[in-house]
Amino acid sequence: MNRKLKNNRIGMSKALTIRHCEGESPKQSTDDKRSGLLHSARNAVDACRHKVTAHDIVKFLLRYADTIDISGLFNGKAGLSLALFVAADHLRDEQLQDTAFHFLKEVLVSKNNDFGFENGLSGIGYTLLYLIEHKFLETDYDEIFRTQHKDILNHYEQIATNPSLLLTNQTIIYFLSKLADLKDDPRIKMIIQKIFEGIELFLTIQFNDYIDFHYVGVKTDVAAIYKTYLKLVDYAGYADFSHSVLEDYIVLCRQGKIISSLETGIYLKKITEKHHIRGYEYIINDHISNGLKNLHPQTLTLKEKIDLELLMQHPANQIKAVEIPLEIVSKRKDDALRNVMKTIELSNPLGYGAGLARLLIYYTDKNIELL
Repeated sequence: MNRKLKNNRIGMSKALTIRHCEGESPKQSTDDKRSGLLHSARNAVDACRHKVTAHDIVKFLLRYADTIDISGLFNGKAGLSLALFVAADHLRDEQLQDTAFHFLKEVLVSKNNDFGFENGLSGIGYTLLYLIEHKFLETDYDEIFRTQHKDILNHYEQIATNPSLLLTNQTIIYFLSKLADLKDDPRIKMIIQKIFEGIELFLTIQFNDYIDFHYVGVKTDVAAIYKTYLKLVDYAGYADFSHSVLEDYIVLCRQGKIISSLETGIYLKKITEKHHIRGYEYIINDHISNGLKNLHPQTLTLKEKIDLELLMQHPANQIKAVEIPLEIVSKRKDDALRNVMKTIELSNPLGYGAGLARLLIYYTDKNIELL
């Protein structure tokens, strides 16, 4: 397995990919590190009156990297490794690249019985595929991840027999979609289809009950699942989505049963335009314009701020025609970073999912894919 900065390749023997990585003994106990981590996170927020650089974020992450004791993408060392690979390329830092590679090797040899995306093997598989696809690594996916790949597909192949898995594991589509571009395996497409069909069945039932006075579902949760569903349809390029689910949602919007959502509006716009679906333009524009008006930046988390900024800045989304609150798009980058860092979840400030690793990726490459 080779890793590289652009135009710079460093070799690695196959044997190293299956050995536990050696590292220096920590100078502090893990408990001391965790305590210091929370203290330093608060100091980082207080210090945000000064301009924050990528080097500052890298230094903070590396200082407390040994407090991370899980291997997954969102909260573990897979996500940290991905962030450091991106930063190393941006900063042209070979030493940082070596550190990122060290963490990736730790991840690949660690035991993980979770098959999920956020903290399990599917997220690790996604990390590996992403690094290969974007030329951070030169390696063979099957050679490195064959056993884990087989275990993941075996686990989800019978997913239709366990409906609870359909909703709780919907984000595995990120991994499976990227995998489908690499492998022509009918099982991959079958699992993707079953997950989408399960989500659609759930949404159909919930939307039909929405107007019932005795509806007991949590509408905010249903709206969040629908937004994730649209995002996954868009990401996977899934063409067999249920048009009736889209129509059911639009009907509820026309009846005033749905609160406008900027993100939902953007994903509806992308899907309907791509598949030439007409008649929803008014609802979509209403979602986007009212969604912008209803934004309260001071209440947004770090992840929400980053995701919204990336979504609004993307040229394909054409949000520039709509007035964007200045609290979200700051004229000065250091002001924007200061506002984002105030919302770091101090209980887990390092992760790719919602912490500093995500901020580092955003800060060094705004064109990168962030899930």
